[in-house]
Amino acid sequence: MAVQRTPGTNTVTQVFPNGGEVGALYREKDWSAHPLGPPERWPQSLKTAVSMVLGSQFPLIVLWGPQLYQFYNDGYRLLMGSKHPGGLGQGNKECWPEVWHINEAIYPRIFNGETVNFEERMYPLAPHGHPEEFYLTLCYSPVHDETGAVGGVFVSVFDVTREVRARQERDRALAEARAERERLYEVFMQAPAIIAVLEGPEYRFTVSNPLYQQLTGNRELLGKPLREALPEIADQGFLELLDTVRTSGKPFIAHDALVRLDRKGTGVVEDLYADFVYQPLKDASGSVFGIMAHAVETTEQVLARRSIEALAAERIAMLSHIADAVLTFDTAGRISFLNDMARTLFPGLHVGALFAAQAFRQERVDGTPLSPDELPPARAGRGERVLHEVWNICTPDGHRLRVQGSAIPVYTETGSLLGVVLTLRDITQQHRLEQQLEVERNRLTQVFMQAPAAIMVARGPQHVIQVVNPGYARVAGNRPLVGKTIPDAFPDLAGQGLFELYDQVYATKEPFIGNEVPVRVERFGRVDDAYFNFVYQPLVDEDGETFGVMTHAVEVTDMVRARQQAEERNRELTRLTQALEQSNRELDQFAYVASHDLKAPLRGIANLAEWLKEEVGTNLTAEAQEFITRLHGRVHRMEALIDGILTYSRAGKVSEPAPVDTGTLLKEVVELLAPPLEVQVTVQPGAPTVSAERVKLQQVFLNLVGNAIKFTRLHRPDPRIQVTWRDVGEQYEFTVADNGAGIAPEFHERIWGIFQTLESRDKVEGTGIGLSVVRKIVETRGGRAWVDSTPGEGAAFHFTWPKA
Repeated sequence: MAVQRTPGTNTVTQVFPNGGEVGALYREKDWSAHPLGPPERWPQSLKTAVSMVLGSQFPLIVLWGPQLYQFYNDGYRLLMGSKHPGGLGQGNKECWPEVWHINEAIYPRIFNGETVNFEERMYPLAPHGHPEEFYLTLCYSPVHDETGAVGGVFVSVFDVTREVRARQERDRALAEARAERERLYEVFMQAPAIIAVLEGPEYRFTVSNPLYQQLTGNRELLGKPLREALPEIADQGFLELLDTVRTSGKPFIAHDALVRLDRKGTGVVEDLYADFVYQPLKDASGSVFGIMAHAVETTEQVLARRSIEALAAERIAMLSHIADAVLTFDTAGRISFLNDMARTLFPGLHVGALFAAQAFRQERVDGTPLSPDELPPARAGRGERVLHEVWNICTPDGHRLRVQGSAIPVYTETGSLLGVVLTLRDITQQHRLEQQLEVERNRLTQVFMQAPAAIMVARGPQHVIQVVNPGYARVAGNRPLVGKTIPDAFPDLAGQGLFELYDQVYATKEPFIGNEVPVRVERFGRVDDAYFNFVYQPLVDEDGETFGVMTHAVEVTDMVRARQQAEERNRELTRLTQALEQSNRELDQFAYVASHDLKAPLRGIANLAEWLKEEVGTNLTAEAQEFITRLHGRVHRMEALIDGILTYSRAGKVSEPAPVDTGTLLKEVVELLAPPLEVQVTVQPGAPTVSAERVKLQQVFLNLVGNAIKFTRLHRPDPRIQVTWRDVGEQYEFTVADNGAGIAPEFHERIWGIFQTLESRDKVEGTGIGLSVVRKIVETRGGRAWVDSTPGEGAAFHFTWPKA
């Protein structure tokens, strides 16, 4: 093959004036040792082909000569892997031996002038040293040299591996919906690019691939000027755009551009829409000799988007008033509408944004991240109906929201996808309350298990034992109980009337109270004549139906026997009688408590523990007395927790504000707290007057100053509390600082959560609600609350309050 040399002294830089990273490597390479020789000796056809490759943003490669020497661009470099940069100028067979058995049958066809296309063909490439399956859409076109013969091969390559594998996965997952799967296959498959090359000032077609031919109605284009080949576009502005690109040397990019073409040759033009790029092609001197047109038809997407916009316009008014957050998405996954609740739930979210691209980390409830393709809107965009799914959203300010939502695809009457509708609501508080209820249930279970009385619960008309506490197991002789019916568990109680009492209580829903009831029971290898004070309390569900019976018993065997042995002593008899009467009153109270609200049972447990401590304290072991003390603490803590939850629920209620002198208010707060003598509380003079609900603002100061006194005294003999203020524009900032032990940074946010405490309740009594109440009051009034602290250097709690 004769090689025509370019006249003059063209340098490597002039031959490769652009091309990004690969272009730089071409310029640096010593081509004198290459079989083709230095670039100035290359044929112009090769230079033109290489320039076209380097000037394109899409993956292209030219294979030159019988040895198929490779010249590729930055887009193709991504496919090369570790074969780059060694593949520059290398023969195709040497570079890709693993697929030569495929390619060796293709190249002779191209050198015979044939254009060959493959769509989604599997190639076992090894760009990283080991074979991998790649699915490629390729177009092999001949490149003619100056003699008119085919001098090389022009190849456009599109890696559609991800799309193919995604479709294959969808096909497997949606086997039951074959017709729908086939439609989705067409929607989500990426078509190969539409490519043509226009040269000269008349924009004469020199390259037109099959898809460009199809777009233009399979007309004869090659060799014809654009105005002659496609006369209908003469007045559509495209010639002017081409003139601008040729003159400026800069590419032009258009999105969803209207093109009117006579595709059927009938003289009737059709409206088409396309994304396209006019890319200037430059020779070694930098002059534009041609323009590459690269396009993707978007007609279907444009029409679908317009349908969505029309539908959204009709429904915006309705969606704006829905209590849940509502978002709609177009087929590209961008937000086309969001109502006021969605803007409240996701500050900063706006129309046109990608939901998955926001600064909100989205994760499963177990904390593992959700990829963009796993989010409900993306899944709905693939045809899946996602209903009532729960996930987490982590906001940029560090808050984690738990949301529940549904995402549904929307279709036109013809079955084309219009977009996706997502509805969701914030269930964070509900989730936290459920977690706290579970914690409280566990705490009540601990109280139940540690109670100094014998307690047992049996379910159903057969009285199957569900749970017993250690006290009950002990008085029953530690026999197996759970899962057995009461008659099966206690055959030794048959004939004593106790089984009939269970049936009576279950049927009548009336409790039975027994005092000093004699019971003959086998335990620890012997038969005991024991005496019990007990209550059989029916357990009733929300519908008023009995579902079980709870037994609460106190063995009084020793008490009864002591009374029987000392009847002659009237004083002792009176004391024992009073004790038994008190026990009966406590049991009566328990029967009343069991049918009332949560606080009433807690008070009953507290009264019973107090009675045990006062009346039989000398007969209790040290461990039993410790249990009673701990029971008192847990009951009071539960009552405080209930009061705290009530306070927390009321904290957000706003009533009419009035002017409040914070200096006077702080003086009253200090007097109410009555700090011990060793505690010094100082207030900055001249405290301002603000518009506030006096009781709510007083509650904020009481919690912050009270906490400072309480926790500083744990660690310092000389507690010092300072209350200061400063003007910060439209608000005042108040600070309560102490010289206590300080708070580690990892707890600075946690302490504001409900039920959060840092000190053990054995050291300091508290519910963990005070600071959450402070933050809720402050934030619902337009302020904010935070803490600054370093361990060992005290803590400073700040909050802001509006001036008016």
